[in-house]
Amino acid sequence: MHAGFVLPRFFPYRGGYENSMLSIARCLVERGHRVTVFTTTAQDLESLWLPGFKTFPAGESRVDGITIRRFPVSYDKWARRATRVLGLTPYWRWKAQFWRPAFPVPELRAALHNIDADIFHVGPLPYNGLIYAGIEAAEHRRVPVIATPCTHLGEDANRDVAQYYVEPHQIRLLQQCGRVVCMTKAEQSRLSELGVAPKKLAVHALGFDRKTSTGGNGERILAEYKITPPVVLHLGMKAYEKGSITLFEAMRQLWDSGHKAWLVMAGPSLRAFDDYVSQNVRPGDRFVNVPPFPDELKRDLLAAADIAVQPSRVESLGLVLPEAWANGKPVIAADIAVSRELVERCDGGVLVPFGDATALAQAIARLLANEELRHSMGQRGLAFAQSYDGDNLWPKFAEEFERLAAKRPDGS
Repeated sequence: MHAGFVLPRFFPYRGGYENSMLSIARCLVERGHRVTVFTTTAQDLESLWLPGFKTFPAGESRVDGITIRRFPVSYDKWARRATRVLGLTPYWRWKAQFWRPAFPVPELRAALHNIDADIFHVGPLPYNGLIYAGIEAAEHRRVPVIATPCTHLGEDANRDVAQYYVEPHQIRLLQQCGRVVCMTKAEQSRLSELGVAPKKLAVHALGFDRKTSTGGNGERILAEYKITPPVVLHLGMKAYEKGSITLFEAMRQLWDSGHKAWLVMAGPSLRAFDDYVSQNVRPGDRFVNVPPFPDELKRDLLAAADIAVQPSRVESLGLVLPEAWANGKPVIAADIAVSRELVERCDGGVLVPFGDATALAQAIARLLANEELRHSMGQRGLAFAQSYDGDNLWPKFAEEFERLAAKRPDGS
């Protein structure tokens, strides 16, 4: 079997989704299959739309038996404006290709049409244009498509997030796929309600890599950054929607009240977050801002933390939660459906309303003041984290590829 993956970013970029796709691709190669990844040159998220941000070189490379082909994004503003007009039409194929947040990758279509793939994998939403490119290539070759949409459902009470993930043209995209793999039962239920056939939907969480998430040396982090416990850790993309700014504001409340906890925020960031930090950090703040990190540092960060705080409303799963639990650490997450599904199942943390800095500050203070509570939550999470161990989950993804590739697009 030859599997073609169509993704916005890929290794050596190290985000949660990208790490999982690398692990699944490796698993397929280990099972004797070929994998070709079609992706863009984007490194920074903003480079998908704007020039001047970090990118990788275009061209072909290989890692662990996986072929990676990178294609440049076009920043021609007139071409973008012209295609936006097509995106205004109600025709779902045009809307999927050209409406926001689409970005042109001119060389991709021809490359996809010329590959001898037996199956295509597409995802995640809301990168509709790339998903459509993979589906169109599959139609051209008459082979099936498997999708991991990673649908962000956002908060229960509003559509601020969901509106970018569950529009009619996006549901039509998923309806074209032979298999749609959901991260949670909440995602599965919502996509079924919106019209994706239940028989196409499966639930397989992406899973975390225990080798890159556990066994760290927390003392090394404390010494390197000259910090003392307690440590509040925020791991991953730093952005407003991830709750990063709310977390900083919550810690500001604690610092102003005399609390001595340190805030460590580690991972890539959007420019808006960098601007916020430059304007709001004061001399003497117990704050460390760590850029994107290697796996060794990630292990150490998780080992050093007393609490992992991920108050995000843009999650399809949130692998930081099981990663923290695998280290026996309690978590604080935003009260959204997918995080609720994890936290309430194991009672390994606390849920707070998204964007509520005061509620978040109170939750942090409560956990930091009660070592026994932190320990009991962390231990319950530790037992639960086993169910999200990638070594157990990635073969299930590979089996989905194998079963679907063995069928014709009509299901026979």
